[in-house]
Amino acid sequence: MTTSPHRASLRRLKQGLAPLAPAVSGLAVLVASFNLLGWALGSRPLTRLIPVQGAISMMPNTAIGFILSGLALWLLHPEGPDRRRRTTGQALALVTLLLGGLTLAEYLFGLDAGIDLLLFGGTVQRMVPLSPGRPSPMTAMNFCLLGGALLLLHVRTRQGRLPARFLALTVTLLSAQVLIGYMYLEESLFGPRRLFSFLPPFTPMAVHTAALFLLLSLGILSVHPERGLTGLLLRDDVGGILVRRLLPAVLLTPLLVGGMWLLGERLGLFGTTLGVSLFVLATMVAFLFVLARNASTLSRLDAQRHAMEQSLRLSEARFAGIVSTAADAILSIDEAQRITLFNTGAEHIFGYPANEVLGRPLNLLLPERFQAIHRQHIREFAASGQTARHMGERRTIIGRRKNGDEFPAEASISKLRVDGTELLTVIVRDITARQRAEEGLRNSEERFRTSFEDAPIGMALVGLDGRFLNVNGSLCGIVGYSHKELITKTFQDITWPEDLELHLANAHRLLQGEISSYQMEKRYIHKDGHRVTILLTGSLVRGARGEPLHYIEQLQDISERKQLEQAWRFLAEAGPRLAASLDAQTTLTTVAGLAVPALADWSLVEQLDEEGRVKRVEGLADSPEKSRLLRELLTTQPRRPSNPRHLLAHVLRTGQPALLPEFSEAVLEAAAEDSHHLELLHRLEPRSGLVVPLVTRGRNLGTLLLVMSESGRRYEARDLALAEELAQRAALAIDNACLHEKSEQATHTRDEVLRIVAHDLRTPLNVISLSTKVLLKHPPEKRATDTKPLEAIQKAVDRATRLILDLLDIARMEAGRLSVDRGPEQTAPLVREAAELHRALAEEKSIQLMVSVPEDAPPVFADRDRVLQILSNLLGNALKFTPMGGRILLRAEPAGSLVRFSVSDTGSGIPEEDLPHLFEPFWQASAGRKQGAGLGLAIVKGLVDAHGGHLRVESSPGVGSTFFFTLPTASPAEVHPRPHA
Repeated sequence: MTTSPHRASLRRLKQGLAPLAPAVSGLAVLVASFNLLGWALGSRPLTRLIPVQGAISMMPNTAIGFILSGLALWLLHPEGPDRRRRTTGQALALVTLLLGGLTLAEYLFGLDAGIDLLLFGGTVQRMVPLSPGRPSPMTAMNFCLLGGALLLLHVRTRQGRLPARFLALTVTLLSAQVLIGYMYLEESLFGPRRLFSFLPPFTPMAVHTAALFLLLSLGILSVHPERGLTGLLLRDDVGGILVRRLLPAVLLTPLLVGGMWLLGERLGLFGTTLGVSLFVLATMVAFLFVLARNASTLSRLDAQRHAMEQSLRLSEARFAGIVSTAADAILSIDEAQRITLFNTGAEHIFGYPANEVLGRPLNLLLPERFQAIHRQHIREFAASGQTARHMGERRTIIGRRKNGDEFPAEASISKLRVDGTELLTVIVRDITARQRAEEGLRNSEERFRTSFEDAPIGMALVGLDGRFLNVNGSLCGIVGYSHKELITKTFQDITWPEDLELHLANAHRLLQGEISSYQMEKRYIHKDGHRVTILLTGSLVRGARGEPLHYIEQLQDISERKQLEQAWRFLAEAGPRLAASLDAQTTLTTVAGLAVPALADWSLVEQLDEEGRVKRVEGLADSPEKSRLLRELLTTQPRRPSNPRHLLAHVLRTGQPALLPEFSEAVLEAAAEDSHHLELLHRLEPRSGLVVPLVTRGRNLGTLLLVMSESGRRYEARDLALAEELAQRAALAIDNACLHEKSEQATHTRDEVLRIVAHDLRTPLNVISLSTKVLLKHPPEKRATDTKPLEAIQKAVDRATRLILDLLDIARMEAGRLSVDRGPEQTAPLVREAAELHRALAEEKSIQLMVSVPEDAPPVFADRDRVLQILSNLLGNALKFTPMGGRILLRAEPAGSLVRFSVSDTGSGIPEEDLPHLFEPFWQASAGRKQGAGLGLAIVKGLVDAHGGHLRVESSPGVGSTFFFTLPTASPAEVHPRPHA
């Protein structure tokens, strides 16, 4: 909107009047100070100040008066100053009044009060000898008027008039007359003159004195510009415009025309009559020009007024339409806070018809408890400089309907002053529905926040660029990052590279609207580097206009489930593979192949024999280099089971698995046999390990060692559980392979035994058959005397019977029904009896049979016949393998609560590889040395075990063998039950 020229001039005029009072105050003080300096220095130019011919000096008292009045105006011009400033200003004004009054009294009464030469007396008498130091009567009168105006500066009459303005206007007229005189070069102003006959001669008022009086009076008039002539100048109406346009013409036209008239007469161009006519004519022409110009201006203003009235009517119509149809309540109130406008929206909101409300107080629409504070707020707003304000800025206001119901509302208030009347307009909006919606939205947001933050699965809001906007604690736990770390990343940063393409494809399909949601399995990279498998469900959140805002993703950690699935698949595949072969070595290779690379980067499988020694070992690695190192480790550094610090030995001893999340140096050093072994272990780079025993049917068959190295994985409890499951299946497969091996061996042994038994039984049967034939060929009389065939038959029968008894004992042993009938037996007679039973055979083979037994040897608690059977089998075995001329020693000696028996021979000895098989049924040495059925030592072991004793053998090839067994000593006071083996 463009500002009119009249408004612009009015604004400039107001801006010019505002600083006028302090400006003229400062100017008066400055000029007066220069004047006093001139008197002090005796400088006439400084006292006259205006360098024109005939200029008059300003008297020192006049300068003092200007300083006093200037300071008083500066102190008093703000309305309502503090008391000290007001008191000081009024004191200065009073001194100014007194100064003017004393000077005027000196003229009127012919007095000399002695005030004229108080300052710079000598200089004043020298420079102004006719009226030394005394201001003119006009100057004194102006100081009286000026002092009075300053004292009454803010005083008003009952009618609201300002007496100070009248006094200041008088000073203005008097000063203007002097200035006009100087302009027209009036002779009396340039020298001493008499104003009245009764007054002494005086120096007229100086031109700068008159100018300062005029400025000070204008400064006083500018203090309250809304009154008098300045009030007319500042009016924003036609009158004000006319005054502002006519005032320059009214002031300047007579002044210029009169000056031209006076100049013409002084130059003799025309007489008084012609001069008067010319003055009148020029004045008329000037005023006609001004009148025509102002009439044109008034016409334009009238056209503008009509246009504004039309615009106002349209605006009022539009306003009335807006007010009447507005859904908000629009109310207007007057200064007494009575309702003057009540629109249709207000009727709907408050429930009152307009005719019931108009003219009534605004409190009608407010709850009683808020009426006083609202009334105070509106009063403060009306008194403030604000034109508009939102009510209830800190909280919602409360309205009251006709039925008494209260409701929350928002309100704004505006202020407008029209022709001195202040109108307040209030707009009220019922926000009940909005508050309910906001409360519902807050509840919805709170439910979403709670379900988002406390969800047991991972939740994420993801931007369209893939950046995490918000994540919950479950997702942070899944991927290992904190909330602060995760919201600085994108899902691309932590996605396993192989799964990224599919995820991006699904996200693109969501953006294109091809699908509304998707679900996929993918892998994230945990903060510590391992993979986390998740089930991701993604959807897209769109705005009100359908534009995509962000993704929302639900992420469920299914790593454990996937691992379980993989474990079950692994175990399901392991069963058929382990059952595919009954060969023990092949089974060990299969176990190692199952473990690598599914469970380990490299592994070792050990199988133990019945004595706890390593029987077989198999190793496998996921890389050729590791495989080579493993072969070198197994061939050059076999494990010694006697090393108690070895981790495998500890597992074998305790039967408990071992989980090593980290391989420490101490573990490696304990497992190493020497420095070379330790070096090989370091080169295999074990980082995490598992050792599980291969246990089945209560027996420990070996160990399974699983090691992670270059893959960087760390074993956990679930890995240990899977390894134990594999170990159980592997142990069962190995045991089955061993049983198959034993079965094959037993079958072979059975066939061999049957061959031997058939051979051994055929021999006595042949003897019996031949002896019978010999007897049948003898005549009857010879049969009675020839007993050799009968003796042969008896021996053959005894041998066959012995073989059958041995077979029965073995059968009882295997069936667990071998019984012994124990009792106290003297050790020495028992040993000698056994020796005597074999002495004849020993002498026949020229073998020295010796007995060593103390006479006081404690009795044994044993079955006498079974002990003789044990000793007979051992002695018979010794006689069988001791060459002629050899020696056999049968010994018995106390050993604590036991008696240790031993049978030593000087035979060829037993090879070391045959020692583990000596006590197996039907086992025999090499083919060249087969004798008997191979049951004697097996029966010995079973009988010793049945007595609760122990059996062992020591042998060296070429030196001989010694068999040891122990039996418990007898305790007459103790009754022992009959045990079974």
